[in-house]
Amino acid sequence: MSVKMILLLALLLTVPLLMTTTMAASPEPTGQNTHVVIGTLEELDTSKMSGKIKTDLGQTVVFMMTRPDLFKGLSVGQRIAVRLDDQGQVSRVMDTTVPELPSPAQ
Repeated sequence: MSVKMILLLALLLTVPLLMTTTMAASPEPTGQNTHVVIGTLEELDTSKMSGKIKTDLGQTVVFMMTRPDLFKGLSVGQRIAVRLDDQGQVSRVMDTTVPELPSPAQ
Protein backbone atom coordinates (compact mmCIF):
# COMPACT_ATOMS: atom_id res chain seq x y z
CA MET A 1 0.00 0.00 0.00
CA SER A 2 1.38 3.42 -0.88
CA VAL A 3 1.88 6.23 1.60
CA LYS A 4 -0.77 8.34 -0.16
CA MET A 5 -3.32 5.55 0.19
CA ILE A 6 -2.55 5.15 3.91
CA LEU A 7 -2.89 8.90 4.50
CA LEU A 8 -6.18 9.00 2.62
CA LEU A 9 -7.53 6.06 4.61
CA ALA A 10 -6.44 7.68 7.89
CA LEU A 11 -8.11 10.93 6.90
CA LEU A 12 -11.36 9.18 5.99
CA LEU A 13 -11.40 7.36 9.31
CA THR A 14 -10.85 10.52 11.40
CA VAL A 15 -13.45 12.76 9.71
CA PRO A 16 -16.46 11.17 11.51
CA LEU A 17 -14.66 11.63 14.84
CA LEU A 18 -14.03 15.30 14.11
CA MET A 19 -17.66 15.83 13.09
CA THR A 20 -18.93 14.22 16.29
CA THR A 21 -16.65 16.41 18.38
CA THR A 22 -17.80 19.53 16.55
CA MET A 23 -21.48 18.70 16.96
CA ALA A 24 -21.04 17.87 20.65
CA ALA A 25 -19.37 21.24 21.28
CA SER A 26 -22.20 23.19 19.65
CA PRO A 27 -23.54 26.03 21.87
CA GLU A 28 -27.10 25.50 20.58
CA PRO A 29 -29.48 24.15 23.27
CA THR A 30 -30.01 20.42 23.10
CA GLY A 31 -33.77 20.69 23.41
CA GLN A 32 -33.89 19.16 26.88
CA ASN A 33 -36.75 20.59 28.93
CA THR A 34 -38.00 22.68 26.00
CA HIS A 35 -41.01 22.42 23.72
CA VAL A 36 -42.32 24.27 20.71
CA VAL A 37 -45.71 25.99 20.72
CA ILE A 38 -47.31 26.95 17.39
CA GLY A 39 -50.30 29.22 17.07
CA THR A 40 -51.60 32.77 16.82
CA LEU A 41 -50.08 35.50 18.94
CA GLU A 42 -53.03 36.58 21.05
CA GLU A 43 -51.38 39.01 23.46
CA LEU A 44 -47.97 40.68 23.66
CA ASP A 45 -47.09 42.99 26.56
CA THR A 46 -43.44 44.02 26.58
CA SER A 47 -43.91 46.14 29.73
CA LYS A 48 -45.01 43.04 31.68
CA MET A 49 -42.60 40.82 29.68
CA SER A 50 -45.38 38.33 28.91
CA GLY A 51 -47.72 37.19 26.19
CA LYS A 52 -50.23 34.56 25.09
CA ILE A 53 -50.49 32.23 22.14
CA LYS A 54 -53.69 30.46 21.09
CA THR A 55 -52.86 27.14 19.48
CA ASP A 56 -54.80 25.67 16.57
CA LEU A 57 -56.22 23.17 19.06
CA GLY A 58 -57.80 26.01 21.06
CA GLN A 59 -55.39 25.97 23.99
CA THR A 60 -54.04 29.24 25.38
CA VAL A 61 -50.37 29.18 26.34
CA VAL A 62 -48.94 31.97 28.49
CA PHE A 63 -45.24 32.76 28.14
CA MET A 64 -42.65 35.02 29.73
CA MET A 65 -40.06 37.04 27.82
CA THR A 66 -36.47 37.46 28.91
CA ARG A 67 -35.52 39.02 25.58
CA PRO A 68 -38.24 41.28 24.12
CA ASP A 69 -36.02 41.84 21.07
CA LEU A 70 -37.04 38.33 19.92
CA PHE A 71 -40.53 39.71 19.28
CA LYS A 72 -39.41 42.76 17.31
CA GLY A 73 -41.55 43.14 14.20
CA LEU A 74 -44.27 40.72 15.38
CA SER A 75 -47.83 41.77 16.06
CA VAL A 76 -50.94 40.34 17.67
CA GLY A 77 -52.83 38.08 15.25
CA GLN A 78 -49.67 36.78 13.58
CA ARG A 79 -48.89 33.04 13.46
CA ILE A 80 -45.69 32.17 15.25
CA ALA A 81 -43.81 29.27 16.77
CA VAL A 82 -41.91 29.73 20.02
CA ARG A 83 -39.53 27.47 21.90
CA LEU A 84 -40.34 27.50 25.61
CA ASP A 85 -38.24 26.19 28.46
CA ASP A 86 -39.74 24.33 31.41
CA GLN A 87 -40.34 27.67 33.19
CA GLY A 88 -42.42 29.09 30.32
CA GLN A 89 -39.71 31.47 29.12
CA VAL A 90 -39.20 31.99 25.40
CA SER A 91 -35.77 31.05 24.08
CA ARG A 92 -36.55 31.32 20.35
CA VAL A 93 -39.25 32.83 18.12
CA MET A 94 -40.03 31.72 14.56
CA ASP A 95 -42.53 33.11 12.10
CA THR A 96 -44.69 30.30 10.70
CA THR A 97 -47.54 29.68 8.31
CA VAL A 98 -47.94 25.92 8.79
CA PRO A 99 -51.03 25.00 10.86
CA GLU A 100 -50.78 22.62 13.80
CA LEU A 101 -52.95 19.57 13.18
CA PRO A 102 -54.53 17.34 15.83
CA SER A 103 -53.14 13.85 16.13
CA PRO A 104 -55.23 11.04 14.57
CA ALA A 105 -56.05 9.68 18.05
CA GLN A 106 -58.09 12.77 18.92
